[in-house]
Amino acid sequence: MKNYVDIIIPAYNPGTFLDEAIQSALDQTHKNINIIVIDDNSTEDVESIVKKYKNIKYIRNEKNLGPAASRNIGIKSSDAPFVSLLDADDIWYAHKLELSLNSFDKNSEAGMTCGNYQVLLNRRGLSKPFYSRPVEITWEKMMRQNFVASGSTTIRREVLESVALFDEDLWISEDYDCWIKISEENKIEYIHTPLYKYSVIPRGDSLTNSSNILKDQDSNIAKIRDKSKERMRNKLLLKKLMV
Repeated sequence: MKNYVDIIIPAYNPGTFLDEAIQSALDQTHKNINIIVIDDNSTEDVESIVKKYKNIKYIRNEKNLGPAASRNIGIKSSDAPFVSLLDADDIWYAHKLELSLNSFDKNSEAGMTCGNYQVLLNRRGLSKPFYSRPVEITWEKMMRQNFVASGSTTIRREVLESVALFDEDLWISEDYDCWIKISEENKIEYIHTPLYKYSVIPRGDSLTNSSNILKDQDSNIAKIRDKSKERMRNKLLLKKLMV
């Protein structure tokens, strides 16, 4: 169980892209994995796609709950010591988990790993690696910019549980909120080798592409940062009181 990884794939009307995402998980050089697909009440038949593969857990939400709740359902239904996130239209490179777990082995204090990636535009054009040089990820830097791409992450389960998983009230930037909380108390290790292909399909049918959700992004980010500043101030005050 030491290096067992739960792979969480939330899916909302993913189409045939889900096949490629699942296959990229199955093709990992690190084989101690458990794959969970959470169908967020899609209008498409997601179950028939999942059932083509052996030993993949399928969960269907009774109503559309959003990405945070779907991820949480998958995380709570599993128990491996590491959790790795994969969106239903993204594609991991085969070394993704192996490099991530190697990073944990080298850095026992790390609570989470993440890394470089390439943008896959309209399933055709593949960009250069997003970061041209390695990135040092700290809370201070994360408060200015999100350096963590969800599909590149692998997280210790106890670290995820310590921040109460993903905030289900947020339908966008819920991942940034989680990374900020993790960075307040934990070291985040960056891997410069590209770990996955991040699929971008303008005007696509994904839930977070809808205009009524996108409009909340800026306000959500501002609230996330304000709450984080408050938590950090309170922690500093507590330390002073304990001296």
